Amino acid sequence: MIQFLTCDDNNAWNEFLEKEKDNQIITIAHNPCLGSILTKTFGYKSHNKLIVKGAKLVGVMPSVLFRNRVVSMPHFSYGGPIIDSSEDIEVDLHALTDGKKYEIRSFSKLSEHVYDKKISCVLNVHESVDVQMMSLKSKLRQKIRKAEKLGYTTKIGGQELLDEFYWGYSRKMLEFGSPPLGKIFFKNLLADYKYGEVQIAVIYDGDKIIASGMALSYLNFNEVCWSSTDSAYNRFNIHALICWELLKSSVEKRHKYFSFGRSTIDSNNHRFKKQWNPLELPISYNYSEPIGKSIRELSFLTKIWKRQPLITSVYFGHIVSKYIY
Repeated sequence: MIQFLTCDDNNAWNEFLEKEKDNQIITIAHNPCLGSILTKTFGYKSHNKLIVKGAKLVGVMPSVLFRNRVVSMPHFSYGGPIIDSSEDIEVDLHALTDGKKYEIRSFSKLSEHVYDKKISCVLNVHESVDVQMMSLKSKLRQKIRKAEKLGYTTKIGGQELLDEFYWGYSRKMLEFGSPPLGKIFFKNLLADYKYGEVQIAVIYDGDKIIASGMALSYLNFNEVCWSSTDSAYNRFNIHALICWELLKSSVEKRHKYFSFGRSTIDSNNHRFKKQWNPLELPISYNYSEPIGKSIRELSFLTKIWKRQPLITSVYFGHIVSKYIY
């Protein structure tokens, strides 16, 4: 008999995923601490579930409850159930979500109603920086090496770089016409993230911030979740350089996977990531009901958002990002 229980033991959760990480990809979204961080920041309710067969833990699913909808996981590219690879279990999302409406992000199609326009680009992390560099296409290697010779300064750290990271991130989001997540979210990540590491990288031209990125790790998986560049430096391949700096750190920390996060299929962002020879993993957004039009697809709202000053973009971004995840 399969039971779905509320998780109150993160140690059991982590021990289960530690055993599974060599059998399947376990993402940062499966870190059990994220539910409480999202609850603290946005007011969601953490809703992590254990899947139990008899007395044996055979699966987990991270999620939050928001407006009577189960979401796995808001503000992250992934979620979805992880099932013991030695078990033959068919996931019943209706039962797993207690019969509520749901949005479950997974590498598998798990429901009748699926949005499938997103993809994740993931690299295998090699044993040394030199080997990692040689795994890249020659044209990309040239771009990175040229950027490295320009004399920019890179800092990698944590809380002490939050202001510099957010300065670049919030400006880039305004340039895109998208609401930025509030700084409090990133502050809470840095303060409360467990079972892995939050890492910030910032690149400077003198004293000027020209690129920044934030990566999260869990078990053997590391992902650059948010990054930004000064558009005036695009011709110097600064986007490739900030990704390379975080990838080098992933090599040094001996992760197995390095992810660039999600992209819309065939977008400019997707094409940038394809330069790195990644494993391309389609992401399925599984819904409990027919899919309506997303607010993100309303291009006129993007044009409106771009017309405001940075200070209001940051203020209202924190408010609306609770609902746009």
